[in-house]
Amino acid sequence: MKKYVISISIGVILIALVVFSIYSQAQLHRVPIEYSYDIETEDFYIKDINFVAYHNSLYVAGNYYLEMIGEDNQFDGVSFECSVDGISIMSVAQADDPFQLPDAMGERKYYFDHGFLLEKMKISKRDILEWEIKYKVNGETKEVHGEVKLKDVVKPFSSTGSRKPIRL
Repeated sequence: MKKYVISISIGVILIALVVFSIYSQAQLHRVPIEYSYDIETEDFYIKDINFVAYHNSLYVAGNYYLEMIGEDNQFDGVSFECSVDGISIMSVAQADDPFQLPDAMGERKYYFDHGFLLEKMKISKRDILEWEIKYKVNGETKEVHGEVKLKDVVKPFSSTGSRKPIRL
C-alpha cells in the first residue's frame, strides 16, 4: 500500500512539473504586439496612433496628433473616443479650435503628448476598435462612427512607403 501511495505521489509531482514547465515556456514566448494606424475624417486626420498590447496590459503612446485637412476650416471643439467591447481605451475632448491654441504646432497640427498604461486590459488581434468622433467645423456639428479591425493594423517589423489612413 505504501509503494502505491509513493508511486501516485511521484506521478502527481511529475505531472505538476510538466504542466509548470509548459506554462513557463508559454509565458517566455509571449511577445508584445504593436498596433499603429491613422484615422481620417472629412476635415482632419488623427495621425500616429500607436499602442502596445502585452499580456494583460495596454500602453497607449502619447505621440498622436491632429492634422487639419484644408486651409480655411474653423473648429469649435473636437472630441473622440476609442473603445474595445465597450471599454474606453482612449478618450480626448478639446474645447475651442485646437489648431489655434498657443501650444499648437503651427496652424495645421495639434499634438497630444500624454501616454498611459491600462493594466488588466487584454486585447487581441481578433478585437475591433470602435471610434466615435464629434466636432464642430465652420459652424456645422459633425459626428463620425467607425470600426478598426486590430488584425489590419498590426505594425510590421519593417515597412516602406507611406500607409493609408483609415477613413471613418
